[in-house]
Amino acid sequence: MTTITFDEFLASAKEFEHKSNELGDGWTLKEDKVDNLKTFLRKDTFVQYENGNINHLLKVEYVIFYNLSYGVPSFSFNAWNSSGTLLTLDEIRKMSFIQINEKDFYSVITQQEHPIFQRPYFIMHPCHTETLLAAFKNKTKNIIVTFLGLITPLIRLNLPLEYGL
Repeated sequence: MTTITFDEFLASAKEFEHKSNELGDGWTLKEDKVDNLKTFLRKDTFVQYENGNINHLLKVEYVIFYNLSYGVPSFSFNAWNSSGTLLTLDEIRKMSFIQINEKDFYSVITQQEHPIFQRPYFIMHPCHTETLLAAFKNKTKNIIVTFLGLITPLIRLNLPLEYGL
């Protein structure tokens, strides 16, 4: 079951980038004219979070790309601590805004080789994305905004409310 086509993804991505530019939110669209499936949205940012009484500043890279097999946007990211060390999957889980046990978290997010960059990234399983987005396909102005709105509690992504306007 395909939730959206690549052309629908690209149209949503262009609209999302336009809104991001208006808001100064930092998302950029990198289109690959030779291989459409290497087209992606990217945002590099810093994220602060508190663990106990200690504040941590992380460098985070978010990437949204089209997953042809599932027909959905796929979300991937990497996060590094202040010494430049890539965070582990368990450290990512502990940063989540919602309390989630290891088994459930690992069924949603895993670390694997990125299909575009060929290096390790944390990637949200597309089967869960397909299930989530199927209900919203004809009820949303922008499927990427809806998608990000659904996953922000899990991955500490700030999504300004203005995207929904």
